[in-house]
Amino acid sequence: MQNEKKRKSNRLLTGVGVALLLLLLAAGGAGFLFREELGIIRNIRVEDGEIPLYYMEVKGEYHFDEFLEKGGASSDQEVGAFLTDYISKGFYPVGVEESGPACSVISAVNEKGEHVWGRNFDWNGSVPIIVKCIPEEGYASIATCDFQNITGSTEVKPDNMMNKMLAIAALYVPMDGVNEAGLCVADLEVNEGGMETTDTDKTDLTITAATRLILNRAATVEEAVALLGQYDIYASGGISHHLAISDASGTSVVLEFVDGEMLPITSPYATNFNLAGNDSSAGGEGSQKRYESLCSVYAEREGILTWQQVKKALVDVSQMEGEWTTQWSMVYSQDSGKLGYWFRGDYDREFVYQIGE
Repeated sequence: MQNEKKRKSNRLLTGVGVALLLLLLAAGGAGFLFREELGIIRNIRVEDGEIPLYYMEVKGEYHFDEFLEKGGASSDQEVGAFLTDYISKGFYPVGVEESGPACSVISAVNEKGEHVWGRNFDWNGSVPIIVKCIPEEGYASIATCDFQNITGSTEVKPDNMMNKMLAIAALYVPMDGVNEAGLCVADLEVNEGGMETTDTDKTDLTITAATRLILNRAATVEEAVALLGQYDIYASGGISHHLAISDASGTSVVLEFVDGEMLPITSPYATNFNLAGNDSSAGGEGSQKRYESLCSVYAEREGILTWQQVKKALVDVSQMEGEWTTQWSMVYSQDSGKLGYWFRGDYDREFVYQIGE
């Protein structure tokens, strides 16, 4: 009941703030104040209204360096507080909370030795936004965000001015992505829990902010691990996570957070249990079956898979029934620089993006 009252209070505060802001915009007094945000929301478009799927392009890193300089954040609430100051200038709250993805990742090389990477994102509904980020310094990237991690609802879409303003926060909440150096990263839930962080004097980062950091600044697995080692990494959404990271050489690790330590485990695939524990049943039956399927495909082909074979591996472990279903699948090919997406299990309809374009 307290949570429901809090949500109603937040909606009321948001409504009042939005009304004030709309009055300012109508009077022409907020155009300069919100010039950066208005420039971004002009680049938000509908890719498919039925899925629904949206695309956003951000030139620059939208204050991410300032976020780090101010100490980062150890919780989604702290990320939201930072973004409230910048996106709405305090007129209304901007919330951020990651839903726990129950997913699958596989990394391989093709017959020419070029990296091929695939990922399924499984959850109980989503409003996906493809986010292209082109920082002034760092690597351009394409990442995927679920807009419900900002709004708390699959019914709210970034299809009007105020919701588009909220969508800017998606830059800070990537579920997965690829940068122009060929670094690939995916956030996966760990079902057995236990993601503890030792609080030190390092800058704090939530797992999604950490994902944004390495997309912007890391070209290799080695660089990503070294970079995240400079930060205290905290859980997002009140759940445990690990990060599957691969690079253009085909090197792949799963970064796990166990007993306050960050452990890089070499592995070309991952689902929803800590590999450090060496117990595939810990993530539950579904996680174990998906893991064994990926393991079998990788072993059968000795780690050499084409784009289509990686796609098929994802199709084979996709979930089309039950509470948790595959919201999107994605495959990246170093050979072509192509990043392909399929949504809601429709593997006949492909959405293609090129990071360098």
